[in-house]
Amino acid sequence: MRELYCDRIATPEGVFLILFGIGGIYEIFFPGSGPDREYPYRALPWPQLAEDLNRYLKGETVDWAGYPLDFSGYRPFTAALLGQVRQIPAGQVCTYRRAAELAGSPKAWRAAGQALKANRHPIIVPCHRVVGSGGKLGGFSGPAGWKEMLLELEDALEGIRRDS
Repeated sequence: MRELYCDRIATPEGVFLILFGIGGIYEIFFPGSGPDREYPYRALPWPQLAEDLNRYLKGETVDWAGYPLDFSGYRPFTAALLGQVRQIPAGQVCTYRRAAELAGSPKAWRAAGQALKANRHPIIVPCHRVVGSGGKLGGFSGPAGWKEMLLELEDALEGIRRDS
């Protein structure tokens, strides 16, 4: 079993817990949630992550591409889908159907929803930017209201409402 460590990032929205190891960031927990067990504390090897997360939550555009993510344990389709979703620019959205197409499985749009539900890297892998056809927001594995809030931060929610 891999060795994982935990650090906390305080934001105005609450404290995020970050699990990480040698393979990169393993999981990000929204404020009010956390892992099922305790992990040893260790300072993040990416000190800029705390500043970037706080900047993002203030509405600034942040480039998350430099942060390594540990995708171990994901099924191949999930890993491919999350890799594609990671590339959706801030302020833009795509549909579950389009995300499935980009991951190489155009008919797997329902499976795309399940794969996004398994996303352990919210915000960095912006599953909140994937919406249903016709502008329906669809599900979100984070706390209630966060999908809307994140899309509003990115000025994407107004565009969805305008297009539907």
